Amino acid sequence: MALLPKKLRFWLFDNLSLKTMRYVGAVPRSKATGLVAEVYDMIDEDFFINGSLTSRSKVPELLAAIWSGGRETALVDDRIDRTTKEAMTATLSSINDCPYCGDMLVSLVHAGGRHEDAVQILDEKEQLIIDPTLRERLLWVRAVATPGAEPPKSVPFTEEQLPEAIGALMALSDINRFSHIVMDGSPVKAPFGLEAVKAAALWLFGGELRSTHTDPLKPGRSLYLLPMAELPTDMRWAASHPRIARTLAQWTATVERQAQSVVPEAAQRLVHSQLQRWQNEKMPISRQWVEDETEGLDGEARDIARFALLIAKASYQIDDRIVEAVLGPERDEQRFIRILAWSTFTAARYFANHVARLSLSPYQIKHAA
Repeated sequence: MALLPKKLRFWLFDNLSLKTMRYVGAVPRSKATGLVAEVYDMIDEDFFINGSLTSRSKVPELLAAIWSGGRETALVDDRIDRTTKEAMTATLSSINDCPYCGDMLVSLVHAGGRHEDAVQILDEKEQLIIDPTLRERLLWVRAVATPGAEPPKSVPFTEEQLPEAIGALMALSDINRFSHIVMDGSPVKAPFGLEAVKAAALWLFGGELRSTHTDPLKPGRSLYLLPMAELPTDMRWAASHPRIARTLAQWTATVERQAQSVVPEAAQRLVHSQLQRWQNEKMPISRQWVEDETEGLDGEARDIARFALLIAKASYQIDDRIVEAVLGPERDEQRFIRILAWSTFTAARYFANHVARLSLSPYQIKHAA
């Protein structure tokens, strides 16, 4: 049960997330206008305002794109229930080394009433979850998302459920990577290393978020925020689900449009080429691999390509020097958000295709309609 009034509760959550933000700032709710204000209002009504979303607010279209993409794939109860998708993406967040996202999603699993499951996910012990369906799905997430892991022997979703499952993982794969860069860890710490205290805090946090699970969200409510677009051919795995296909198409078009003026074509071509060859294998500890992969470029193009490839393949290898090379002496936050959004989206796009290849037959992908 929530202990704080809703307005105070969500003001506190927003301010806690702002304290962990780095490299960029968020447009304050009180100063938001136009599309940003419209998206903030919808987030406030359907979810809660937090740094994993508002960190893109200085580029309104990218804020709208990540909100719509995440809302329609992960937050809407559809062929898979929302709490299951939050559990799946909490597991994904631990694999992707995003403590901010992971703690928030564990709290949302608590908010959905799955308290014991939330504890096992926080401890990375999904194999101990009692519910056999949820356990199988979370172990499947670990298998498809962990670099170098053995592919799963079965798929715990129907063909009709897969676009939603893959779409939710794609959305949080992007959010994980973006938040890994701009959020300096989770605001919920384990004091003196006492993990039990942190686990209890996340349980309480989940109680405060219970109101976000009270009423199912209206499907498609966010789709009007962005222009219609055509689904790219590499996302045909989503074509059988019109709403998810539409939000992914709009999200893709928005990111590509915003990247045109800031990500050199040579960097885009190289990143796409390298990711097409990558099979989600684990990368070496040394960063020499990314220097080798980008040796055909120089200057800004190489800095951006290096940044994007590290985000996709080994985001834990990114440090301040890598970020500062892209941020540049001008520290233009809008430019940086556009580059970062393109990098995280591109990584998530290839990850989704990797999951689709493991989960759908080539015939199913080719003939999705």
